[in-house]
Amino acid sequence: MKFHFEILIGDRYEATDYLSDDEVHQSLLKTQKQDILKAEMGDEYWEDIPDELFELLKTSIKAKKYDFTMDGGHLWLNIEIQIDNE
Repeated sequence: MKFHFEILIGDRYEATDYLSDDEVHQSLLKTQKQDILKAEMGDEYWEDIPDELFELLKTSIKAKKYDFTMDGGHLWLNIEIQIDNE
């Protein structure tokens, strides 16, 4: 399933429009649940994502399985997360 996350990144008081790929990755590794402003999947969205989705997100970030855009300290992360339906 493809998800789109809006995440605050970098210095919240001096927002930047650019960080290197490595700086983005290092910041994403430190992401806390409260840094995620919104998660979207198709027509659905959550402002408070479930813990299980957050853990799957962190696993995908560690594996560098994402692409992103940045603007004004906000990062839009596009990621495909496999969710098992048991």
